[in-house]
Amino acid sequence: MGTWQLTGLFVFVGIAVIIVLAGWLIVNHLRERKRLIEERVQAIRKLAAEKVAAERAAAERAAADSAALARAAAERLAAKRAAMEKVAMEKLAQEKAAVEQAIAEWAAAEHAEAERANLRKASTEQRDADAAEARLRAVEEAISEWIEDEREGHRTAAVTPGRPTAEKTSTRTAAIHQQVRSAIEVIDKETGELDFIKNRIEAGVDFLPIEFRLTVDEWKEGKTLRQSSFDDLKQKFRYKAYSIEDGYELLHLYNQWLAQQRQKVRVFIKLLGVDVDRHDSMLGAIEHLERLEREKYLEMDVDVIYTLRDMRDVLDKLVRVETILRDLDGVCRKRSEQIIAPEWEAKGSL
Repeated sequence: MGTWQLTGLFVFVGIAVIIVLAGWLIVNHLRERKRLIEERVQAIRKLAAEKVAAERAAAERAAADSAALARAAAERLAAKRAAMEKVAMEKLAQEKAAVEQAIAEWAAAEHAEAERANLRKASTEQRDADAAEARLRAVEEAISEWIEDEREGHRTAAVTPGRPTAEKTSTRTAAIHQQVRSAIEVIDKETGELDFIKNRIEAGVDFLPIEFRLTVDEWKEGKTLRQSSFDDLKQKFRYKAYSIEDGYELLHLYNQWLAQQRQKVRVFIKLLGVDVDRHDSMLGAIEHLERLEREKYLEMDVDVIYTLRDMRDVLDKLVRVETILRDLDGVCRKRSEQIIAPEWEAKGSL
């Protein structure tokens, strides 16, 4: 092999070595560059993750702060509302206590007035009884005088020449019968008026709880009185109970009137010949008079029988008045209970 061939071989080998080294360097550089790029990507990813975590933590802290502020605001609002409700309840309690005090004072005043009325009644009862008896004695004397005048007129007519003897004249029994019929008319009129007034008061007393129940049902459904509380409704209907007519004065007056009518029947019985005091049975006296009159047979006076029959009718009508007065007394008591201790106030609802 010649020198040039060896030189060419060495050059070829050198070039090959240079090429291999250059390739190795390039590959190594590419690997290093790839490693640096991957590290940079990992660093970027790490920074991005840290940024996202920081932003998430900041958002969570902001949300927590907002929630805390909202809770604090809600607590302040609840405290303010509770304070306002407490003030309103205290004011309502004060108003209710004032109303209850007024009602209690009214009840005490009514009780005191009733006691005073009882004292006045006790002190004047005898005087009223004496006055009633005096009036009835005056009626009895007037009837007796009128009967005597009629008798004198009848005697005069009997001895007067030329006057017909068959002329109809009034007798003692006819006069009494006329007074009894007049008493029946008066009792019928007063009974009708008393029953009407009693029914009017009773209707108001009985309808009030029904009206309260209907109003509460509509209030619960929001149809009426939305701004009112249940206590307001109860108080409203306690005031409505005040507007119902009392009736006690009427009860007192008619009890006196009933006693006067019974005393008048005693006068009529006495005019027919039997004395009846307050402890005797007027019905028994009427039956006794009727029995005596029927025992006369042919001499029996039919006018006396008719008069006694109407007197019995008077007693029956007075019993009817007594029944109405008892009912009126119950209605008056029920009305007072609705004012002082109504059903809806005691139970809270119907």
